[in-house]
Amino acid sequence: MELKFIYPRWGSADMKWETFLKKVKNAGYHGVEIDLPLNTHAKKEILSTLSDYELEFVGQHWETKELDFKTHLDTFKKHLYNLAEAKPLLINSHTGLDFFSIEKNTLLLQAATDIENETGVPIAHETHRSRFSFASHICYDYLEKNPAIKLTSDFSHWCCVAESLLENQIEIVKKAIQHTYHIHARVGSAQTPQLIDPRDTRYNVELSIFKKWWKAMIDNAELQGRTFITITPEYGPYPYANYLPNTNELMGDQWKINQFIKEEIISNQSKGK
Repeated sequence: MELKFIYPRWGSADMKWETFLKKVKNAGYHGVEIDLPLNTHAKKEILSTLSDYELEFVGQHWETKELDFKTHLDTFKKHLYNLAEAKPLLINSHTGLDFFSIEKNTLLLQAATDIENETGVPIAHETHRSRFSFASHICYDYLEKNPAIKLTSDFSHWCCVAESLLENQIEIVKKAIQHTYHIHARVGSAQTPQLIDPRDTRYNVELSIFKKWWKAMIDNAELQGRTFITITPEYGPYPYANYLPNTNELMGDQWKINQFIKEEIISNQSKGK
């Protein structure tokens, strides 16, 4: 099974598209993870540049945050259709809100399923704070009721919410791994959704646990008979990354750390063969 590494546009939005894509291509990535504007002309320009560099993409939806549910649902569907029209490898969706009722979040999940069935583009829902899937035990209930849910698994959020490395939630983690369709590879801790720098040996325990989770996700995809799985190393910019006090110097280099995560996954997977 092929590992398709995807680089996030998040953190590089100030970079010209051509410069960004050339850098990603030269580093051996298969594609990028991006949102797309609703503006048709701007969208076509981005897709044309992607094609020029022969890069694939994962569509990212994060924009929908309206409090009125009807408006929220309509906006949610508009963004998913806008991404699906461009035929990405899949759509990674920040779905629902943590304070919406189960009924409302379930309606959003069903709308996504309907769009996936209509367009043929897989839609995976990210395990993310503030969304329906903000905590492991809450997400578990949705997975129990809807076995068809696909996840973009980023357990760093769950660790932060639970103030643990989920060591007391083994069955929940196992179920989420079985639903994982896309991986966001960022190392978190019991107190933060992102370590200052996972290369620091003081974080060996966290790095080891996350590497085991990522390997289990990849191995599960292979058992399911998939031909590839997409992985986005997702060490993020400020405010996920921190500045040294009273300076403009970030405490971690996003690009270098994401290359480290990518190589750690490749190495770890090779050891398991």
